[in-house]
Amino acid sequence: MTDGTGPPGPTLPTQRAGEEDEAVFGGGPPAWLYLPTDWFNFLEDGDDPAAAARRYAELMARLFPNMPPQGHQEIVDGLMLWRERLWSNGFLAHGIITVPDSEEYPAAMWQVLVTTMKLPATHPELDPTALLRRLIPQSELSFTTHVETYETEMGLGIGVIGRPPMTLPGGAEVPGTAGKEVPKVGMAAALSFAPGAEYGILAVGVSVNPEQDQLLAMLIALIAGKSKLVTEEPEDTPAPTGTGTGAETAIGKG
Repeated sequence: MTDGTGPPGPTLPTQRAGEEDEAVFGGGPPAWLYLPTDWFNFLEDGDDPAAAARRYAELMARLFPNMPPQGHQEIVDGLMLWRERLWSNGFLAHGIITVPDSEEYPAAMWQVLVTTMKLPATHPELDPTALLRRLIPQSELSFTTHVETYETEMGLGIGVIGRPPMTLPGGAEVPGTAGKEVPKVGMAAALSFAPGAEYGILAVGVSVNPEQDQLLAMLIALIAGKSKLVTEEPEDTPAPTGTGTGAETAIGKG
């Protein structure tokens, strides 16, 4: 990942048209997301599907220069279906980070999803992160290897690292694993929110190489920790900026 500052992103709705108020993901106040500047974000174009389709087509042409245009279009059509599913369900970002294998570093394939999350009501004197830190290791998330609370821009944060088994859509068996141990992937998640808030920001990442779970967790903690929900609109809002691995992106109600 490279250092740099990205331009302000488009204004996007955090709650999509037709969403139910009871939905756990999506909704809530506008968000300022701190995101990498050198990844491919499927939702970067917001509510402009035509712009997204053009960007996907350009990417396919670069990735598969010898593939016939019809093949490119079939892939783009599939990506557009995926994009619509994410967008209509309140996700704010779906980023892909890939690094080729080299003598210095092993290959990396990471995916990151970011959304807002509706939080359960709790007692004002109760620290939800402390409670979650105790409950998560005792839950059905047996693949969890580390749980940690940390301070965020909004106040409270909790991060989780684990190595869950690789699964395919619909629960299908991973090819070549019959009678063998199912391969694992690296997973990291982080939730940040203000004390007593109704919504928080959730970032979840997966790495194909499970050994990269801690590196992935650093990125996930950074995204969730530096992003924030805007509950009050200041009179003079400065242009969003970012340093290091990411830049803030405006994600608000249009």
